[in-house]
Amino acid sequence: MPKILLGLGAFCLLVAAVIFLAVSWSVLGVGGRTAVLAALTLGFGGGSLALHRYGLRIAAESLSVVTLGMLTLDVLGAGAADWFGEVDGDTMAAIAGGLVAFAAAGLGALRLPGRPHLVAPQVIAGIAATIGYLGAVSATDQPLWTGQVVTVLAVLAVLAARALRLTPLAWSAAAAGALVGGLTLLAGLGISLEEPTLEHLWLDGPGWSLLASAALLLSPGLVLRHRVALLAGASGAAMVATGAATLPLVGEGATVVGVVTLAVTVAWAVALGAVRSDARVVAMAPAVTGCLLLVGQILTGAGVVLARWFDVLERIDGVAGADRSFGIRFQDPDQVVGPLVLAPAALVVVVVAALLLPRRHRGWLLSWAPSTALAVALASTLTLASYDVPVAAVALSLAAIGAAGALCGALRRAPESTALVVVGLAVCFAADLVALVDDAMILATGCVTLAAALTGALAGRGSASRVVAGIAVAPAILPVVAAATSLADLGGAWVAVPVLVAAGGIAVLLPRLELELSALGTSALALPVSLALADQPAALLALWLALLGALCGASALLHTARRPLGAAMPALWLLASWVWLVDLGVEAPEPYTLPAATVLLGAGLYRLRAVPTAGTAGALLPGLLLGTLPSLLWVFEDPLSLRALLLGIACLVLTLAGAVLRWSAPLVVGAAVGAAVVLRELGPYAGSVPQWVWIGLAGLILTVVGITWERQLLELRKAVGAIRRLR
Repeated sequence: MPKILLGLGAFCLLVAAVIFLAVSWSVLGVGGRTAVLAALTLGFGGGSLALHRYGLRIAAESLSVVTLGMLTLDVLGAGAADWFGEVDGDTMAAIAGGLVAFAAAGLGALRLPGRPHLVAPQVIAGIAATIGYLGAVSATDQPLWTGQVVTVLAVLAVLAARALRLTPLAWSAAAAGALVGGLTLLAGLGISLEEPTLEHLWLDGPGWSLLASAALLLSPGLVLRHRVALLAGASGAAMVATGAATLPLVGEGATVVGVVTLAVTVAWAVALGAVRSDARVVAMAPAVTGCLLLVGQILTGAGVVLARWFDVLERIDGVAGADRSFGIRFQDPDQVVGPLVLAPAALVVVVVAALLLPRRHRGWLLSWAPSTALAVALASTLTLASYDVPVAAVALSLAAIGAAGALCGALRRAPESTALVVVGLAVCFAADLVALVDDAMILATGCVTLAAALTGALAGRGSASRVVAGIAVAPAILPVVAAATSLADLGGAWVAVPVLVAAGGIAVLLPRLELELSALGTSALALPVSLALADQPAALLALWLALLGALCGASALLHTARRPLGAAMPALWLLASWVWLVDLGVEAPEPYTLPAATVLLGAGLYRLRAVPTAGTAGALLPGLLLGTLPSLLWVFEDPLSLRALLLGIACLVLTLAGAVLRWSAPLVVGAAVGAAVVLRELGPYAGSVPQWVWIGLAGLILTVVGITWERQLLELRKAVGAIRRLR
């Protein structure tokens, strides 16, 4: 609570001082202004020290903030009175920030006997110094000189604060120095990139500032005398110095930039691998930065190749007689980056990544060989695609590389095997996309992808690798089937059925969950496309459902663990028959319901025979209801019909059979449905019956119910009385 109250009080005092000066400034003379400003500043400063001496720490901190705020107003007021000459606002901000920072540091360093140093002025010192730096940069338009001077002053302030044991001042100055130093480094890089030539950078440019920034990066470790901090600073300094040395080559063309970046990164990678002590930290930042630049070049090359592939698609799209054979080529190479650098760049990136990871075993470098080979092969394919070559060469190359990577991962038990399988199969599917320009090309790459996925699913040594490959089997079938149907001029409508048969057949032969789910999902995704292209979509849907039911039944018959799928077979066949009946225009319910009801009754009768204790309600009731209720609804619409006669006869048979066999389900269903049919038949003639008959019938029913109610109530009272008479 004191902190809140005194903070609000200090804020109110500052606001009051500003308002007072704004109102009375014009009526005060020079002497009056000076006297007021000096009196307020000295009064608040003296009050802060006095309160601090008497142990009122929070009040002293608050008034110290007010004192520094008043000092800021003093400087701004002096500038408004032209005491510093004719200066602009940026210069005044620089002067005010510097003076307040110096005063705050002095006030924070002042220590009364038996009392600790004030903290608030020490924190304000760094903030004021930052504001002064921003004002000086705007006023002088010299961000490099100003930034370097302020950064050096911040380092000196940190040293002085550490010597005087002023921890808040040291942190405040360090934060200000880090911010100013970072802004200065960015400014130097920005100016260097405006005209990256040797003359501009080193003769009359920011080269000296970049080197100074690199040297200042060593200051945290030197000040703290901490080896790790010093090595980290040295790593940053090495990165900045490397950038300053290579920046003049930026304007020499893409090939030169790629070669220089590759050479420098290789040099730092060698240093990273050669040094065994903790000094290898020095090479980390420049090596990682070089790798990021190399990755950027690889991604740029991939983007250029992708744009050229879209150009190929646009060139053949909608053009009659367009070349869609294996001979179609990439055209007009646009070499934004040096293509020949891409493969070595990928090699260096993987090597640096391996060097940065901890070395857990002696053959750690050998374990990276498959990943390295895959990365280099992919970059080599990008290099190939950067020139005027057939699209088929790129697509088949990607397919071969992806298949090799997937198989290498599937046949190994290393920790990175699953990742290799994922990346390899992803490259195979990318090859299928590249081959979209020609159906024969899609068929070729798709067969490679399918072979890799099947081999991994069957022969994979790791369980995760087998699962990943198994998930990819069904999607790999889709492009093969699509290309084959297109080459055979069957149309896209026939894609869903072969995909279901092929993927489902594999899932039946290999009853694994990932294969089954992948087959179902892929087939379900292909079905809407085929239905949209089919001339008779209902017939195609019925065929698809029937085949799916047959596959479920086959799996249930062949594998004990898949017995539950047997229940899906009749349901799918029933649904397929319904779709087929709808396509034929059948509207009566019996062709839809009676086959399913017959199957359910057969299953119920089998259960009654196999389990003597089973009840007829659970065994027969579903089939009986399905066979009678839909027809009953149609009888309600048309009571005088052959359907009503046949349903009545069926209900009579059920009632008699239930009574003879002592089965409750057919007796109840036959009686209830038969009564409903009889009542509906009575409906057309109910209006001709005299009203007194209906009134009498209602009275009779009410009388019977009342007598029954009273009799049960009397029996309940007798039972309660008997219980009360018990001893």
